[in-house]
Amino acid sequence: MADVLPVDTDSLPIARLDASTPQAAADAWNAANPVGSWVVAYPWVRPKHPAFDPKTVLITRTRSKAWPLGHGALVVLVEGYSGGIVLEHVDVVTAERAGLLAEQHHQLDDPAVPDFHFYTRTGGQS
Repeated sequence: MADVLPVDTDSLPIARLDASTPQAAADAWNAANPVGSWVVAYPWVRPKHPAFDPKTVLITRTRSKAWPLGHGALVVLVEGYSGGIVLEHVDVVTAERAGLLAEQHHQLDDPAVPDFHFYTRTGGQS
């Protein structure tokens, strides 16, 4: 089975958000993605980065609206992670796609493979 990460976003690309102010960009993202939207979140780095670690990927839902930090970066809270994640590291997906991703990567959480766990937040760690 082919790996499905990174995923294409099902939402408005960050580059196309209203960039007149950081708050306007956050408002545009929030209008397209209500709290509870399914996302694939990369808290540290995205998959094409050399330091990418699949153990850090979260298949989860947003638990807040996006907001701008003082320096302008947009962040959102997601289930299963305690801090904000910059929107550039969040791919919005459909519930169906989130389920597919979780199912395809469930095999990576095999205890027979030492120190390799893929975390999902579809109701708990799988």
